[in-house]
Amino acid sequence: MNFFKRLAQVGSAVLSLGISAAVAQNSSVSEGGLDAQLMALVRQNSLSGDARDGRKLPIPSINDPMVLLGKMLFYSKAMSPGNDVACATCHHPKLGFGDGLPLPIGVGAADTDALGPGRVRAAKPGLFPPFGKGDSPMPRNSPTLVGLAFWDQSITWDGTVFSETGTPGMSGVDGRIIAPVDTPPVRGLFTNFMVPRQDLVNYSAKFDEGMPISAGHGMFPVAVNGAMRGPAFGAKGSPTTPGMTDLEVRQAIAARIGNYGTGSGALPKNDWLPYFRSAFRDHTSPVERLITANKISIAIAAFESTMTFTNTPWRDYVKGNLSAIDDSAKRGAIIFYTPTNHGGGGCSSCHRGDFFTDEKYYPLAVPQIGRGKTDINNLDDGIDDWGRAHVTGHRADKYDFRTPTLLGVELTGPYGHSGVFNTLEEIIRHHLNVEGSLRQFNYDRISTAGGPINANFATDHTNNALQKLLDLRSAGSPRAIRNVDLPNSSIADLIAFLKSLTDPCLKSDECLASWAPRVTDPDPDGLRLCAKDKNGQELLPGSCSRSGPSARKH
Repeated sequence: MNFFKRLAQVGSAVLSLGISAAVAQNSSVSEGGLDAQLMALVRQNSLSGDARDGRKLPIPSINDPMVLLGKMLFYSKAMSPGNDVACATCHHPKLGFGDGLPLPIGVGAADTDALGPGRVRAAKPGLFPPFGKGDSPMPRNSPTLVGLAFWDQSITWDGTVFSETGTPGMSGVDGRIIAPVDTPPVRGLFTNFMVPRQDLVNYSAKFDEGMPISAGHGMFPVAVNGAMRGPAFGAKGSPTTPGMTDLEVRQAIAARIGNYGTGSGALPKNDWLPYFRSAFRDHTSPVERLITANKISIAIAAFESTMTFTNTPWRDYVKGNLSAIDDSAKRGAIIFYTPTNHGGGGCSSCHRGDFFTDEKYYPLAVPQIGRGKTDINNLDDGIDDWGRAHVTGHRADKYDFRTPTLLGVELTGPYGHSGVFNTLEEIIRHHLNVEGSLRQFNYDRISTAGGPINANFATDHTNNALQKLLDLRSAGSPRAIRNVDLPNSSIADLIAFLKSLTDPCLKSDECLASWAPRVTDPDPDGLRLCAKDKNGQELLPGSCSRSGPSARKH
């Protein structure tokens, strides 16, 4: 039985009373004062303080064999065709489960183990693409994996992978996964002239029943040229370019890890089989049925689903500890949950619930940099990022991006789909006054250690997104964010509140060690990522050398 279906069966027998318990616990707060105001808003928004409450799909133990398999795969560079990039390259625990860069640098790094600001490109593009400046070939900021298990509707900035059902609390395991850009395998989707498609693939050939949407996305990056694919297996330029299709790349990676098939090359060593048999409780199936692209994705998703980090000061406050946050954070929370027509910031209209997102898409006109993500192959539009329209093919969805979660947001910058805002204050001020933010924005200041990020056409593309926002405002659309005038003191309070959404574990090397390999852990293929900072030091001591603690307990 599918691992996540087993979890769902367990979860269906458990009813969470988190919301009612939290409200009951705080029903005796006296009239007046910050706590009374804030607790009224907590009740009004039906908050429990913990996104784990009410989930129908339980979170597995960090020591589950499936999770341990996923952890090994997550840190293995064998997940990339060129054996040079791991999942952790762009999603490392020490970097807020992102990569700390405006735009990620996947393949082509000077040091394949260097992460964050220390990761620079070795080979810089020449004449093609003509707009290249030696910067990252990736179009968007690496989103954090904090709370990945809580997404029920879609994954990624534009919802590249989404659930057919979107049932709250189920992470998509109760319905089919839809991934129209990669290959549209299910009903209800169309081919649009703006979105060139690869050949149609039957659903059963692409996904297994009961996979969460995070697993549906699990091996997609391995087939993306700039992310993990590189030139290996025949780089893809268009649907007609020779080389493996995306699906074939994923299958080739699985065959290489499973040590079967031909044409994908051999690993330095290969001890993966016993870990797959243990994780999937399968000691008899042929290896080509046991080690598949989907099962690799399921294992990685199991590991990623443990990255919840909801033990925050805000959670403690909502559940009854009124001293868990200070007065500044309380004032910030009141501003956050108070609608704009009542003098607040109206933030919770989009960042709602205990996961702080409605999972919907909005045009925010965050400055456009980098190569963007569209399917119009000319110099200008080819690097304009059309957001949700890249997935749906609908022009009305241009420049719309999904509301991100705010769990751990203090540590998950830089912010925005293009990673152009370095601080919480910058991204807050952009939300409060988009036009004012853009008037002051300096495109030339955005850079990485590897050189400047592509800013060609950036102003024009940003103005296109701004014009859409202004048109929606004129039409009275509820999807159009409107300017809010808040004093500096209120912005400082909002920042204090957002920092209360940080689980202390995210700031502790000792705690984060549970999400990193130890030197004593198995290394089935000899290709484990040894994550280093810009000074060549381990990001988490003890994860890849004998220089630090090597036997911490979970």
